[in-house]
Amino acid sequence: MEHNSDVSKFWRLAETVNVIQAALLIIGVEPQSIEHNVEILRPEQRPQDYIAARNAIVSAIENGVLQGSIKRREIPSDLRVVPSNRDRDLGPDYSISSVSVLSLIHWLDERGFETEAFKLPANAPLGFRDPSHSRYSPKLMAVVDAWESFDSELHEPGTPKQRIMKWLRAHADKYGLIDDRGNFLENVIEELAKVANWKTKGGASRSKQD
Repeated sequence: MEHNSDVSKFWRLAETVNVIQAALLIIGVEPQSIEHNVEILRPEQRPQDYIAARNAIVSAIENGVLQGSIKRREIPSDLRVVPSNRDRDLGPDYSISSVSVLSLIHWLDERGFETEAFKLPANAPLGFRDPSHSRYSPKLMAVVDAWESFDSELHEPGTPKQRIMKWLRAHADKYGLIDDRGNFLENVIEELAKVANWKTKGGASRSKQD
């Protein structure tokens, strides 16, 4: 059975997709022509790798790695009146189980997979640098940016730690290092500077004790 592999570029505009759509898109098959019957097809009729992709998505959702939800099939209301039907589990319904597209994009990127439907733009920030990432941390970025901004050729007074703290104060608003009253979170700034500081054993260049 042939399957349409001409995937629409507009899937990337969706906030969420169902699990069937996600699995098909990951393996490069356009869902519109097959998503409504792929689960009832015989194994040899299904697109290659569909089950593997679907099961990986489901497992990642259930383990909290992907943002989404797995819904169960519901017994029709007219059949619930039968006592033996009330506690029956009809299994998952992947057509109404959903997953976040943004979460999928990052999940695939972290595992080194690139698909036509779910790939990062060429100029997109990766991993911890991406503010839209589910695990984005402003304080982590503050440490990295402070470390990268340090200019060893610039002869400013103070130890590296003191200069990093000065930089963090100058950019405190960007990284959430200011309290509700507009004061610097000095304890946090100092701790971040300690992490970014590579010169922890002192040296002749110190202007005062670190």
